[in-house]
Amino acid sequence: MKVLVTGLFEPAAVFAIRRLGELGHTVVAAEGHRLAYAGFSKHVDRRIHVPNMRHEPKRYAEAILRELETGQYDAYFPSYEEIILLSHSRDRLFAATKATMVETETFLTLHDKARLSLLARELGIDTPAMHAPRSGAEAKELIATVPLPAVIKMRQASGAAGFRKVATRKDLGNQYADVVRVNQLPETDLPLIQELIVGPTTCTLHLCNHGAVVGEVMYQGIRTMPRTGGTTVCRESRPDPVCQEATARIIAHLGFHGFCGFDFVMQEGTGRAFLVDGNCRITPAVAMAYHGGCDLIEAWTRLVRGEAVAPLAAARSGVRTKMEFGDFVWLLESYAGSFKDWRGERELRKTWWADRKAPDDIASRSDPMPNIMLWVYIMTNLYKLVFTSFDSAQLFLYHNQYVDHGRADSDSRG
Repeated sequence: MKVLVTGLFEPAAVFAIRRLGELGHTVVAAEGHRLAYAGFSKHVDRRIHVPNMRHEPKRYAEAILRELETGQYDAYFPSYEEIILLSHSRDRLFAATKATMVETETFLTLHDKARLSLLARELGIDTPAMHAPRSGAEAKELIATVPLPAVIKMRQASGAAGFRKVATRKDLGNQYADVVRVNQLPETDLPLIQELIVGPTTCTLHLCNHGAVVGEVMYQGIRTMPRTGGTTVCRESRPDPVCQEATARIIAHLGFHGFCGFDFVMQEGTGRAFLVDGNCRITPAVAMAYHGGCDLIEAWTRLVRGEAVAPLAAARSGVRTKMEFGDFVWLLESYAGSFKDWRGERELRKTWWADRKAPDDIASRSDPMPNIMLWVYIMTNLYKLVFTSFDSAQLFLYHNQYVDHGRADSDSRG
């Protein structure tokens, strides 16, 4: 099988490419940035340069569709938010090749945090109170009145971009304005203000077959970047029946087909699982599932060919994987924390050291080039963090992120 893979700034793309290659499939990688690290895997047969999706989404989509329409590909594997963009041309894409891709509105129900909050409430799933201002004036009113502490989030974002925890009224106003300014958000897409739920996170990744879960992994974040909460850079597989039941309800309700995942906060004191985010795509947890005995990529290849796929065995509990470059930055930040909590930070660093041999999302001795090119990209883009107002959370995923401006507005006031 010959597969076109896109979204090459996503760690899950590296794993998917390697696994597809190991299974004997031919992989072609397409991206709009020449330093997209996943495309440098030894398992990539050919790299294609296309327009940059972040800056030219229409041209990007047209280039991908034309490549698929050459008739050379048996399947298409989008690894990140280009899956939303390409879903607008779903009929044209399916005429050219095979993929697991639902309709755009279904994707946005998971990707747009306000929509997901509404759906969760309809299905009786706990979710934090959320406020979605429809104008600058309404945002100012909410900033002056919402209970604190709170969380600021962009409606359509990934990798903790635009994510802020705030404890004071002044900080809420300043941070809200900063998220709008840095991300150049229009009044039609203002950030959300969400109730802060305190507790550990439980996250999920599922491969779905028209509303039924084929395989899944659930995990808790051990370390995140930023440290106050965001992208998980070290994780451990841990099943949770409450989260499993809630996600199965959403997946069945939407008839979801393909990869998706959800994030929950397990409230301290009560243990209640609050749904806080959704992903309408694959995530780096696909590697954890594999190391835990649940091969989601192999199952995807059978699913996309239209074969019957029996439910996979549950991923083994207690498996840890990490994102080395992010975990290393976490370690560096811990030294700054030592000035305030020397003993506590020392214990955290001991845990970090104990995880040094955990499988990495990107680094591999047998396939080193993706990790090398990742560091080349980091070193050539560090200036953005020093000399511009670039959101650091977007540094690694910026070129893969897509905001769908065609959605209908949906309010979700708490």
